Amino acid sequence: MTRHRAAQKVLILGGGGMVGVEVAREAVRELQPDEIIISALTAGEVDEAVAELRADAGRLGWTTKFTPEPGDIFIPASLQGHGRGKLVADRKLFDELFDDIFSSNPEAYKGSKLFKLIDTHRPDVVVDCINTATAISYQDVYTTSRRVKVMLDRLEDAGSLDKADLDRFILGVRELMIAQGVPQITRHILYLHNTLKDTAVRIYVKVGTTGTGGMGLNIPYTHSEDKPSATLISKSAIGFAHTGLLFLLARTPGAAAKGSENMGTLIKEVKPGAMIGFRKLRSSHVKLAGATGAREPGFLVESKDETIGATLQPRADFASYAKFENRDVPVTIVGADTGENGFFCIGEFHAITYPRQMEYVTPEEVARTVILEILGASTGRDVLAAIDGAITEPSYRAGVLRDHACRQLEALELALAAEKDFLPSVAIGQLGPPRLSKLLFEAYLIRAATGTASAEALAKRPAEELRKSVEAWLAVNPKVTSLVTTIGIPILRDGDGAARITRGPRLNIPVPRPDAKPNEMDAAAVEKYAFQGWVDLRPANFVAWSERIARLVTSKADIAAGGSAAFDRPSYMPDDFIPGEVVGWLLANESDASGMVGNRLF
Repeated sequence: MTRHRAAQKVLILGGGGMVGVEVAREAVRELQPDEIIISALTAGEVDEAVAELRADAGRLGWTTKFTPEPGDIFIPASLQGHGRGKLVADRKLFDELFDDIFSSNPEAYKGSKLFKLIDTHRPDVVVDCINTATAISYQDVYTTSRRVKVMLDRLEDAGSLDKADLDRFILGVRELMIAQGVPQITRHILYLHNTLKDTAVRIYVKVGTTGTGGMGLNIPYTHSEDKPSATLISKSAIGFAHTGLLFLLARTPGAAAKGSENMGTLIKEVKPGAMIGFRKLRSSHVKLAGATGAREPGFLVESKDETIGATLQPRADFASYAKFENRDVPVTIVGADTGENGFFCIGEFHAITYPRQMEYVTPEEVARTVILEILGASTGRDVLAAIDGAITEPSYRAGVLRDHACRQLEALELALAAEKDFLPSVAIGQLGPPRLSKLLFEAYLIRAATGTASAEALAKRPAEELRKSVEAWLAVNPKVTSLVTTIGIPILRDGDGAARITRGPRLNIPVPRPDAKPNEMDAAAVEKYAFQGWVDLRPANFVAWSERIARLVTSKADIAAGGSAAFDRPSYMPDDFIPGEVVGWLLANESDASGMVGNRLF
C-alpha cells in the first residue's frame, strides 16, 4: 500500500544546523516531499548542508529536490548581506532596521526576509530550527548598557563630549536600541502571524530551547560568563517568551487574509531540555576570540610572566605576544562538534554529558519528534499542547456567578440612578482598547435614546430615526457627553464640508507622536480613527448599527428545535439589547481592522 504524502514542500529554517539537517533527512523518509528548502544564515552553511543531503539522495535513491536559501530572517530583505557593525554605523541602514523593529505599519512584514522566503516557495510545512533565543539574547544588552552608561556619565560630568566620544556614544545608543530582546521577539511573532495568514502553510513546528539545556539557575556551563549568567538567563527568558507568544499564535483563530488559501496554521513547539549532540567527532582547528573580539582560527602564543599589582588588564595587546616558537602552531584538538553549542574537547564532553549534569539528546531524536508531530502522532512532546492542558480554563462556577453578578450590578446602578451626579456604568477605558469603549457607548446611546431594550423593536427602526434619537437625547444629557469625552473618546459628527468632533483634553486615538507634534489628518485618517475608537454619530454608522441589530435578531437560535447546538458563537441569546452583551457578540463575530475576529478558540 502506498502511503499518502504528508507534505509537498518543506521549508527548514536553520536547515544548515545539526538539527535542521536531521529534520531534512527524517522528512524525506516520512513526509516524502517534492522539495525541501534549506534556509540558514550564511551561504556557506546552506551549501554545505545541501551538498551533504544531495550526497545522501544519490546514495539512497531519494527523489526530493533540495533548494538552498541563505539569509537572515530577523532583518529586512533589503538589509541582507550587511554585518551588524555596518547596520549600526550607517545611519540610513540603522534607520531602516529601527523602523523594521519598532514600526507600527501593518504592512511592514512584507519587507521581511521571512515573508519573502515563505511567499516565494509556498511551503505547506515549516520547521524552524533556528536558536532564536541565542540570536537575540547574545546581542548582549548588558555589556552594551554598561558601556553606554560610562559614556553617559562622562557626558553629564563634563557637559559635552569631543567628536570621537560623541560618535562612540551615538553608536552605543543605537546598538542598545536594537539589542532589546522583547521588541525583537514580539516583532518576529507578529511578522510570522501575518506571513502564515497570507500563505498556505499548514503546519509550523518550532524547535525551541530552555536556554540552559534543561538545568536551572545553577547551570555551570555559561560560555565563560559569570555564574549565574545574566546573558544566559536572558536566553532562557527569550526562549520562554517565544513559547508564550507561540502559545498565543496557536490560540489565534485561523481566519485567512482575503484571497489566501490558508484557513489556519497548526502551531507546535518541541523544546529539548538537554544539550543536543553531536554532529561529528573530529580533529578541528578551533576558533578563539582574537584581537577584535571576533572568533577566528587560533594559534599558540608565547606566554609571559606578569607580577600582579593594583590593576590587571584582561585584554592585552595581541601584537605584543609572539607566536609560539616563532611559527604558526594551530590550536587543533580532537573533540565533539555540537553545532551552535560549540566544539567540545574530550574533557568538556565528558563533564557536560556526565549523569545529572546537562547530559544530551541526539539530533536524530529531536528530528524524529518533529516529524511525528507533523504526521499527527501523539508524542506528548508538544510544549504548546502541554500548556493547553495545564492552564486553568474558564469555569462552570464562574459562569453561574456571572448571571448573579450582572443582575446585582444592574440593581446597584438602578438604586443610585436618582443621585444628582449619577453617571451610567458603560465604560471607562481601563479594559481597552478604545474600540471597545466606542462600541459600548454607541450601543448604550441607541438603547437609552430610543427608550427600549427590545432588540426586535430596535430592528424595526430606520437608521436615520436612530441617529436623530441619539442626537436629541445627547442634547438633554450633556453629562453623558462629558463622560464619553473625559475618558478620551471623542464624538464624531458630519460638519459643513468637514468632519467635526466633540472632545476632551485627551484622545486615546490617535496615539500621540513621539515628537509631540500634532497628528496629520485626512479623510482616510478620520475613517481609521472612527473605526478604532471614536463614537461615530454620522449616518453611515447608524446604517451599520441597523444591519448589526438585524443580524443580531436573526441569529437567535431555536433552542427547543436545535438543542444545545443552538448555543454557538454566531448566536445572540438574550431577548434584550444589552450593550455589554451586544458588544461581546460583535467582538466574537465581527472582524477588526486587521481582519481578526476576537473570540476564544475554546
